[in-house]
Amino acid sequence: VFQTRDLRKHFGGVRAVDGVSIAVRQGEFRAIIGPNGAGKSTFFNLVTGLLECDLGRVFFQGQDITGTPPHVLYRKRISRTFQITSIFSDLTVQENVQVALLSHDRRTLDLLGRAKTMALRRARELLERVGLEAEWSRTAGVLSHGDQKRLELAVALANDPRLLFLDEPTAGMAAQERFRSIQLIHGIAKELGLTVVFTEHDME
Repeated sequence: VFQTRDLRKHFGGVRAVDGVSIAVRQGEFRAIIGPNGAGKSTFFNLVTGLLECDLGRVFFQGQDITGTPPHVLYRKRISRTFQITSIFSDLTVQENVQVALLSHDRRTLDLLGRAKTMALRRARELLERVGLEAEWSRTAGVLSHGDQKRLELAVALANDPRLLFLDEPTAGMAAQERFRSIQLIHGIAKELGLTVVFTEHDME
């Protein structure tokens, strides 16, 4: 479902990504492991269109998507999260997921008016899936770091992705919390039949 061939990105004399080839089959749960600064996030930025690669190709379901802008990849049902959590901190937990659902449904103009009453059931279902159903009315910015990561996962799942990239989904968590978080993600991926590629610097 996902493949790169000889992907390269250099910043001056720094070879951040130097000839990476990977093939991931449908439904697989893969980790890209390496220390901080190894180029894991740069690799994700290349495959998700945030950076232009110097050399190499990226394929999704057999189609060449090299250099495709992020919003176009989103419409192809490729979702990602970021190493630094990316949420709307001033909105409630539920509103964050509603915005993502309305974007998936191409109804973002509805944000100007009556969005608060839309996609409520689906938003609650996603929050329940990631264990945040009890936090739906809280402002997202006051959540713990681990809960913000779970919220970002719910936002990514709102796109009903075929392929999900998670950039260090356990960054900043304590050891036991990291383990529980990966268990949660793996369980969701298995239940939904998702293909997941995530980065991690913790070998264990």
